[in-house]
Amino acid sequence: MNLPLTDKRRKQYINFWADAFALNTFCYFIAIPLELGFSQMSLTTHLYARFIGLFIITATARPFGIWRDWVFERFNLTNKDKGIKPYLVDTLAYLSFEMPLYIINLTISGASGEQMLKSILVFSLIAGVVGRPYGIYRNFIRQSIFKLR
Repeated sequence: MNLPLTDKRRKQYINFWADAFALNTFCYFIAIPLELGFSQMSLTTHLYARFIGLFIITATARPFGIWRDWVFERFNLTNKDKGIKPYLVDTLAYLSFEMPLYIINLTISGASGEQMLKSILVFSLIAGVVGRPYGIYRNFIRQSIFKLR
């Protein structure tokens, strides 16, 4: 018996898929130069890490979206704010949520200790560069593709 989706349940599904799409596509393009370039992972290790990442990112994208929205609320910010404060808050939200997941992914993927250390250090440095762009990208995906406000 198929029950019709309630508006609330439908919105939950749309929120899940919007956040999963946004985070998966964004992280994949960040991982290419990090893993293949700087960390010098083999293509096989990189693809394995991305395959595992697909499951981790899909499972955690919505919780991260909720986390990011909560952090923004705590700092009295909206997605329309500009300047240094949303930049720093997006960086904090991104780094505090994504770093532990990235470490788990690299561990499962078989990256060496040196590769993991390099990746973690670079990830920490680039979090300041990608945190805010991801927040902006997420908002764009949610609004333009998934029609969420």
